[in-house]
Amino acid sequence: MDEMFQIEKNIGEIAAVIGLQYTTEPTTFTDDQWEEFAEPEVKETKARVVNEDGEEEAEPVPEPEGDEPKGPSWNPAEFKWTISNRRAKNLPQLFRDYKGINCHCEERKTDTSKVSNVEAITSSLDEFCGRVIDESGSRYIYQQVIF
Repeated sequence: MDEMFQIEKNIGEIAAVIGLQYTTEPTTFTDDQWEEFAEPEVKETKARVVNEDGEEEAEPVPEPEGDEPKGPSWNPAEFKWTISNRRAKNLPQLFRDYKGINCHCEERKTDTSKVSNVEAITSSLDEFCGRVIDESGSRYIYQQVIF
C-alpha cells in the first residue's frame, strides 16, 4: 500500500493494474474475524488509614479539585474491530479498496495450447494497454491474466 501511495504522490495517478499469474486471486476481502475484549475490571482506590488501636480503616480517596469534571475513559470494547494481524491483502484487494466504486476488476484466461507463454504475455499487455488508453480515465481497471 505504501508503494501505491508513493507512486501516486511522486509520479501520478494509477489508472490501471495488470497481474500476470498462474492462479486467481480474490478481489474482495472479507472481515470474518472480530476482536473480542474482556470486561474491564472496576477497581476502587482507597487510602489506608491506621487508627489509634492499630486497625486499618479504609477511606475513599477524595476526587481531585478542578474546573472540569473528568470524562469517561476511552473503551475500545465499545467499537467493533476486525482482526487484521497477519491477514495481508493482495494487490487486487488493495487496488479495489483504494480506488473505490469506480474500480472494475476482471479476470481473463489465456489459451496457452496454441501459443507460447511469451506470445500470450505480449498479446495480453498490448490488449490491456489499448483498453487503458481507450477508457481515458472513465474508470479504474484491474485485470488478472491467468496462464
